[in-house]
Order: sequence, then C-alpha cells, then structure tokens
Amino acid sequence: MDLERLETLLTEMHRAGGSALHLAPGRPPGLRVQRRLVPAGTDPLAPDAVDELLRDMLFADHRQQLADKGHVEVLCVARTGRRYRTTVTALDGAHALVLRPVPATPPRLDELGLPPAVGAFAQAHGGLVLVAGFFGSGRSTTLAAIVDALNRDPARHVVTIEPTIEYLHPPGAALLHQREVGVHVGSTADGVRQALALGVDTIVATEIGDAASLDAAVAAAESGCLVFGGVAAGSVVGALAELTQTVPAELRGRLRLRLARALRGAVAQSLLQRSKAPGQVPLVEVLVANGPVRQAIRTGDFHELPAIMQRCRGLGMQTAELALQGLLAQQLVSREDALLHAGGPAPSQA
Repeated sequence: MDLERLETLLTEMHRAGGSALHLAPGRPPGLRVQRRLVPAGTDPLAPDAVDELLRDMLFADHRQQLADKGHVEVLCVARTGRRYRTTVTALDGAHALVLRPVPATPPRLDELGLPPAVGAFAQAHGGLVLVAGFFGSGRSTTLAAIVDALNRDPARHVVTIEPTIEYLHPPGAALLHQREVGVHVGSTADGVRQALALGVDTIVATEIGDAASLDAAVAAAESGCLVFGGVAAGSVVGALAELTQTVPAELRGRLRLRLARALRGAVAQSLLQRSKAPGQVPLVEVLVANGPVRQAIRTGDFHELPAIMQRCRGLGMQTAELALQGLLAQQLVSREDALLHAGGPAPSQA
C-alpha cells in the first residue's frame, strides 16, 4: 500500500464519522464506526502492504521498540494536517496498524464526565498523582485534559514529558513546555530531572514504567512539585503494585515509604460504551491520600485500599464498583455492559 491509498482511506474514515482505521495483511481495510467494524473495500491487503507503509513511518528507535515489545505507538501527520495516533503491532510475522484521529484541540476536563476529584487534583500545589489505565482506556485523553486545565492557571510553570506529543497545547495563561522523549530529552527520567532543575512547579510525565522514571517523579514530588504520572495499569491497586515491582525486593520497603509520603492521589479508568448515545463514558476509580491510605501503602497492604475508598466516599474517593453503580443509576451504560465489565452480577443501583 502506498501513502496515496492511505490518505484516501483516512479521508473516507472522516467522512463516515469513524474513530479508527484498521489495516491488517490478508484483510480488507476496516473503519471503526461507533461499535461496528465496516470494510473499506473488498480487496484484502497484500502480505507486505503494511510493511511498505512502515518504511516511511518508523525511525530506528521505533523499530527497536517494535522488535523488543511487539508493539509501538507513533504520531502520524497526514497531508491534510490531521494528526493520528498510530499503533503498530507484530502479527504472525507481519504487522498490523490502527490509526486513530487526534482532535485538533485538547480536551477539556468538564467535557469528559470525570469525577470532581480529578479536577481538584489539577488545582493542587504539590505531591504525586497517578493516572492509570491500559491502552484504549482514555488515560491519554484525561492527562491531556489535565494539562489543558493546568495551562489555564497563570501561576503555573508546567513541563510535560511525553513519549509522543499527541495534543499540541496552544499558548495559555501558564508557562507551558512540551517535551518529547527521543526528541527533546533522552528519557522520561531525564526529562523530569531537567524540568526540576529549571524550577518548574508542575510536571506531567505521561508514562512512568521503570525504576528511573518513578524515582525521578517521586523525587520531584518530594521537592514540592505537583507531579502527574501515567501508569499502564487497570486499577489503583494495580498501579501501586506495578510501580513497586520496578525495583528489587530489598528496595521496595523504602519505595513504599517514599510513595506513602509523596502520594496525593490516584485515579484509574476504563471506557464503557454509552447505552443510549454514540460514544463512550469513563469508569473511574479515585484514591485520595489520607492517613489510612498512607499506612496501607507503607506496609504494602494494597488490598486494603478498596475498603478504604469505600469508607471515605466523602473525600471524593470511589471504587470501580461505586463508579459502575453511578453510571447505571444515570442510565449511561446498559446492565449488560456493566455485567461484562464487572465480571459478575451487575452492581445494584441502590
């Protein structure tokens, strides 16, 4: 497949109101339109069709990540100027592509249906806030909306460190610098340390997944910065467990102590299909650091956190189950989808 054909398919996707273009060898191109995958033509792609596109899309570091992990994300810009978040996945000796359009303007927190606590975190002036979610959970959109909110505060000096800059934030009331790993900084850890050396007060590191980036983020929070860190995890408990696993066993007690002191809060989200309208709605867990939360983190008793979140709803905390009950009560999701997400009987709306 050549770039001309790709441009044509992207134009077709926009005309159809699609949210993604799927390209896989041996199958016709597919457009994701609401909940359906619609073929864009009848001819299956040749075995090397996607690989032809990748020759122009990927740099050496992207190819190395693809070889190491089996997937990589890049940002592609079409001739029209539209930007696409592009996921490349290894598939039976070949590769598949999914291209998703990136909105021209950053999202707003008040447009995403997030709990008020998320906006409250964006108004804080110190501490570490974890934002967890797997691919497709809306985590990147939430972090972009947080940056948008921070960018409206004239008292802020904000630096973002992003593997790929998806949303270009226009000049706002804040002093904002966006840094891309591999372009402006060598790594997330380097970017956080450089931002701290510049004297910034707010750092947004969209991916924290290794010991070095975690250490840098916690150190920045310990110094008084407000730090938002993205974590690939499906829950608040999973995020904390995943982060502690990045260091050797003998260092985990010290790390938990630092996390307990530095943590301001955490959110974890996924997306469910709306029941009566197109689009998706976020299902969000919220943890706010208080005495019992800090004690559970210090001791490594992460399994106690959901019960604390349940008891402390007055502080803005909520478990996934409570969030699901709220979505059902508002009739934003169907009981069938709620049942599938919960993996058991659908939560009561009482």
